[in-house]
Amino acid sequence: MPFSKKKKTTAVTTVTVLGVATRLLAFLFKIYLSRTLGAETLGVYQIALSVFFLFASVTASGIPLVLSRKIAEEQALRTKNGSSVFTTALLLSLLVSLLEIGVLFFLQDKIGFLFSDKKALPIFGIMIPALLSTSIYAVVRGWFWGKKIFSVYSVTETVEEILRILFSVLFLSGLIFRCSGEEAISYAFTLCDMIIALLLVLLFFKNGGSFSKPAPLKDILIPSLPLTAMHLSSGLFGMLLTLILPAKLLLYGMSACEATASIGRISGMANPLLFAPNAITGSIAVVMIPDTSGYYAQKDFIALRKRLNSGVHFSLWITGLCMAYFLACGQTLTSFLYSDIESGSYLQIAAFFMLPMCLGQISQSVLNAIGKEKTTFFGYLIGNLFMLLCVYFVTPYLGIFSVALGHFLSLSFMSLYNMRALHKYTGWGKQTARYFTAIFLFSCLTGIFTRSFLTYLSALPKILTLLLSACLCVFTYTLLTFVTGQFDCSIFFSSTPSFLKKLQEKSRSFPKKKTVKKT
Repeated sequence: MPFSKKKKTTAVTTVTVLGVATRLLAFLFKIYLSRTLGAETLGVYQIALSVFFLFASVTASGIPLVLSRKIAEEQALRTKNGSSVFTTALLLSLLVSLLEIGVLFFLQDKIGFLFSDKKALPIFGIMIPALLSTSIYAVVRGWFWGKKIFSVYSVTETVEEILRILFSVLFLSGLIFRCSGEEAISYAFTLCDMIIALLLVLLFFKNGGSFSKPAPLKDILIPSLPLTAMHLSSGLFGMLLTLILPAKLLLYGMSACEATASIGRISGMANPLLFAPNAITGSIAVVMIPDTSGYYAQKDFIALRKRLNSGVHFSLWITGLCMAYFLACGQTLTSFLYSDIESGSYLQIAAFFMLPMCLGQISQSVLNAIGKEKTTFFGYLIGNLFMLLCVYFVTPYLGIFSVALGHFLSLSFMSLYNMRALHKYTGWGKQTARYFTAIFLFSCLTGIFTRSFLTYLSALPKILTLLLSACLCVFTYTLLTFVTGQFDCSIFFSSTPSFLKKLQEKSRSFPKKKTVKKT
């Protein structure tokens, strides 16, 4: 059954607090790694990680998502088939991951062509065993998601980040054994993944989980194929990007080391900031998606549209605020955090794709939640083709900024495509399209306004400049969106509180022009 308002608010708060804590820990750790290891080492690690995600996408993508939707529908329709579907999902995921591990260990010396930097190949070898734990991890989390047990879903994510930091520091310090920086964080990644998978299995049984006779394979396999294909193509596109981008950067005039460092700047420095709003928007989506599946199964489209409006609009508002700040202070921010100004230049340009990214990701998740996986796969495939073509043809002229342009074109297409599909299936979208346009405009205006004040603050210490700029940005953006009625807080309230409504009405009311009667 869908959440009551009180339970929904509690769930959103819990998931958001833990999500923000997790992202903050990850972000601080990225700062530590970038200062300790440097951009080139981070680039080697990211190249290996992109290949790992390519293979992990086969088992850790479509199957868990379909499982969570099946369980959410089961609860909405009050049927009892969850344990059977879970058993099938876990067996299928384990089988595929074991086959992958066997093939990769057998062919490990022959897959060097997948890596643009050969130093990434042994790093990938360290990660291979994590394919098994990742498959278990993803399926069990899918079960918790469908059951709406969000505390376990989020707590384990936070614990995972804490363990990853602790193990990385231990391996980097050389207390256990001596290894390179990229090897240290790879060992930490694999060991942490295994521990969290074991913890999730124990929590699964503690929360009443059980196995039973497997459901028909087609119940999981057929609907998961488009999702798996989409995530597989995502991993493939990510891997191709790490192959194409360095080669094209050489034509731009960079050396091989500088090209690898550029990947580190994008993936290890700028992207953690660009994806920072996901700590909140992702939490909202986690709580919203099971309800969406339930409403769609019950054909309650009015409740579904209302639920989507509240969650999506608030997510766009938060993302727009972050976009405005990065447009204004990108270079100052990365110079302070990483002692690197080049990643800040990329951050300022890439900030423009943040709003399309937010809308694209949420609309994609909603379409998957209502069983329209084929639709999302097609839109995702076309969008990423735009991305690769842009990087391939434009990088020799724009350098790493071609990646930002490619993301903007790709995500804008996916957003429009998904919104059109959602309007067709649920009637939702027109109001959100207008809201998106307003937020994009106000975010750009706020960024320009805040940036104009940076020259007056340049004499101050960087930390003070960033804090004062943040205060000005928040005030300006909130004022613009509030007086125009774009501040939507209904994710936390059943409707906008009366005192906020009165303030908005007063702010938009102007004295009427007096008319003079003609004699």
